Amino acid sequence: MATEYTREQQAFSRACIQEALFLLMADRPLDEITISAISERSGISRMGFYRNYKSKTDVLNDYFTTELNRVITMLGDIEPLIAENITPVYFQSIKDDGDKFVLAISAGGDQVLFDCFVETVGTFFTENVRRPWFTGAYAEYWKRFVTAGLYAITVQWIKDDFRTPIPVLVSVTNHLVAQAPTNISNVEINSRK
Repeated sequence: MATEYTREQQAFSRACIQEALFLLMADRPLDEITISAISERSGISRMGFYRNYKSKTDVLNDYFTTELNRVITMLGDIEPLIAENITPVYFQSIKDDGDKFVLAISAGGDQVLFDCFVETVGTFFTENVRRPWFTGAYAEYWKRFVTAGLYAITVQWIKDDFRTPIPVLVSVTNHLVAQAPTNISNVEINSRK
């Protein structure tokens, strides 16, 4: 059984490894960074690295899962829990802590970020969307669609150096999320009418 001191040391080691990886990602792509370089930069031995993580992907996964869970927990505490209240807080939080997101995207760690994002935000939707239609296969596909859309908007905003005003993003995303199921069998796509 780990003591409190041991847990603190493990957390410190993980934080050092994470910070070292992000510092290295500022200079080169993720796939060019070695575990040895992370160990050297962090001051944590390779053995220490492997006690905490199996790979660089695990390091990013740990960081982004923790960070996104922090954001989601903060959003879950907002009352009333409606899109108009949570969406601006979401975008502001991403902007406030955007440096690591920028590094992950620019250095090629965006797939890890995407996987963490889909899992975390999907869980948030599962736990918080209370609509009669939000069940079964519809709910699962809705979560995938909306989560992927929110991710794409977030990444584009980050790539654009956060230039688009948050109210514009809120308008776009809230419109996307607010759509209840409809019968689209008679909807014309590319209609010239």
